Amino acid sequence: MLLSRALRIHPGQIVAFTGAGGKTGAIRRIAAELRPTLITTTTHLGLEQAGLALHHLVDPGPADLQRIPEYLEQQGTVLVTGPLLEGEGKWTSPGDQVLEFLVEIASKEGAPLLIEADGARGRSLKAPAEHEPVVPSFADLVVPMAGLDALEKPIHSDWVHRPDRVALILAADDSAILGTREIAQLLASPEGGLKGVPRGAQVRVLLNKVEPQRLDAGREIAGLLLDTPPIQAVVLASLAGEDPVHEVHGRVAAVVLAAGGSARLGEPKQLVEWRGRPLVWHAVRAAREGGLTPVVVVLGEAADRVRGSLVGEPVNIVENPAWRAGQSSSVHVGLKQVESSAEAVIFLLADQPFVGADLVQALVERHRQTSSPLVAPRAGGRRANPVLFDQVTFAELRGLEGDRGGRSLFEQFDCEWIEWGDSILLDVDTPSDLAKLRSLE
Repeated sequence: MLLSRALRIHPGQIVAFTGAGGKTGAIRRIAAELRPTLITTTTHLGLEQAGLALHHLVDPGPADLQRIPEYLEQQGTVLVTGPLLEGEGKWTSPGDQVLEFLVEIASKEGAPLLIEADGARGRSLKAPAEHEPVVPSFADLVVPMAGLDALEKPIHSDWVHRPDRVALILAADDSAILGTREIAQLLASPEGGLKGVPRGAQVRVLLNKVEPQRLDAGREIAGLLLDTPPIQAVVLASLAGEDPVHEVHGRVAAVVLAAGGSARLGEPKQLVEWRGRPLVWHAVRAAREGGLTPVVVVLGEAADRVRGSLVGEPVNIVENPAWRAGQSSSVHVGLKQVESSAEAVIFLLADQPFVGADLVQALVERHRQTSSPLVAPRAGGRRANPVLFDQVTFAELRGLEGDRGGRSLFEQFDCEWIEWGDSILLDVDTPSDLAKLRSLE
């Protein structure tokens, strides 16, 4: 998976990299993946970092700035810095007016603007000083970074920049060992990884140097970080590798569609008892045990009775007053509840009792590995439910009409398929379906 895809970097976006553990390597990777790309700094860059782009403008005047679109077209990547800092061998940040001009150029040319907004002296972990990081107010994505080779090292070690400040944030002695909880705590702290994030900016954490022996630790850190609402995703990567991204962890929400009229069955199928519980409860259980959060249940017909069947369940219940307009109306109602915080959503139907947590987990795991727009099961050569829809499909989901649900999106987006057993094809639409289900009880 491309790093730019894992971080959801798009044309014209302003991206600030902070923290430690490979900011320059991340910027270099993205510049190789996306053309055109603009690069700059709000701190200092070493002399060797001039190689981040094919064209380097030093302390540019108005004439040079006007030619940036030409340089982007000819060479694809442009680095803009201030003058060399005498005696230290570092390029300085361009002035505020130049930075503002770069934002305009990024928007006009459809080029992401990548900003190295922090310094760590080559270390893998850091806590910012009072004047750090230097994240401009116009940044719309901040990427705090850490290198997991600092794991199990003492706070006061060669892997850590500003160890005294790290110890202060963690309320620990500087000889303490950095475990997964300590690294997560530092990255999630308003005085650590979240320091300087502008209001409204997205936050996606990048954990680098996640070698195979550190993958489980990276997953644990990701789980802890996603308990902090400003953090939308955590990317586990080894930027030195040929295929840099291992997994992308983000919140995957569940929407249980339980609003239908059950006309062919003759009774609300959401409330059909199976193994001592209503079918809607089984869908909720699959979502919860599959690790989805939040779990939203959309009600329509028999709303009061279905609501009563879920008393005590930790779910968000919403009603769709237009449920007769078709399944798409319930998709809209459910999506509205989760789209601002979810990286993806799985829509579950309330009449498929053999869809369990194991299938839900398999969909999430494949999405972590691929960031595919769609992830769906296939049983007996047929497309089946439930389907995971990535954030990139949300606009199309909002535009659905009638009773087709999300089926039409398979014509527009790539899908990752998971082969599964035929049992998930059983849904309860008719009396004969119910009789078959009863025979399996």
